[in-house]
Amino acid sequence: MYYNHRLYFISTTEKNWAASRDYCLERDADLVVINSREEQEFVSRLAGYQWTWIGLSDGDTEGTWKWVDGTIMTSSFWRSGQPDDYGGEDCVATSLGDNWDDDPCANQYRWICEKVMVLDHLEAELNKEVMREEAPQIYHPPSSMTVSVGDTAIFSCRAWGRPQPTIQWLLDGRLLETDGTDNRPESVVRMDGGGDLLLRGVRSGVETVLCMATNSAGTANHTARLLVYEVRPDRWRYYDHSLYFISTAEKNWTASRDYCLERDADLVVINSREEQEFVTRQLGYQWFWIGLSAGDTEGTWKWVDGTNMTSSFWVSGEPNDYDGGQDCVATWWDGWDDDPCAAQYRWICEKV
Repeated sequence: MYYNHRLYFISTTEKNWAASRDYCLERDADLVVINSREEQEFVSRLAGYQWTWIGLSDGDTEGTWKWVDGTIMTSSFWRSGQPDDYGGEDCVATSLGDNWDDDPCANQYRWICEKVMVLDHLEAELNKEVMREEAPQIYHPPSSMTVSVGDTAIFSCRAWGRPQPTIQWLLDGRLLETDGTDNRPESVVRMDGGGDLLLRGVRSGVETVLCMATNSAGTANHTARLLVYEVRPDRWRYYDHSLYFISTAEKNWTASRDYCLERDADLVVINSREEQEFVTRQLGYQWFWIGLSAGDTEGTWKWVDGTNMTSSFWVSGEPNDYDGGQDCVATWWDGWDDDPCAAQYRWICEKV
């Protein structure tokens, strides 16, 4: 790849630092020497979210960092707390978002070679051949989130391409105005620098947020969900025509259901992926009882409202009825698991 009078090669395989450098040297190049913040940003985008060797080490004198061209490091882009020489770390790798880290030279990473161009006419020819357009790639997509009514939801999106892509946002399929306004009376929308979207005063329900990156070479997009619930004074949360109660105590499955029934509710029945996402985002890293069990017939999963399970969100390898008698279902952020009904967990009530 051609960039700023240099050619760069990003590997797809992994080697130790010395073998990576040998690969570059055999091609009249060397491991990359980073001379500016702009070059660091370019290199980190090539690396992506994988550690990648660069041409920096202190193998000759501990603590004296030198580039492979023999120059002493002056500008640096260390991640926080680095370098720390934890267990003989004499070589340097980089990745997108983390900058530099000193690591053992024997580690197996990808690498980046750099070849400096010196002939003007050759550079001109390479410029014609290599400086071609590149379709956008979204390297930092927006993440789905759950917030309560009236909060501010913040989404970020970053893309790489040539020329630099323009970021646009769509909300439920409707393109948002680039001047940072929106006509919906229940919320105000503002965008900062194109890549950040702020939704203020969000309303209850589910909305689809889409980041679209566009340049002359093409378009890329990534979709996220915004799930919004309402917290009532009695601690019940409103979402999509149902009220939900998240317990702070722990009971077995039957006692948990009794608690809900005494309040004209029942353990939650999950009817869609959106509802599963809403439920799991309330929980954190704890198990919660839901209204699904196989108490009547082993292997036939039924909800507390009498309906058979159709859609499911089991954790990998579940249900397994481990040691027999795992007839009740709990969920956490990663999905469902069958467990003994006597286990003590928190629970979720639902009132339609």
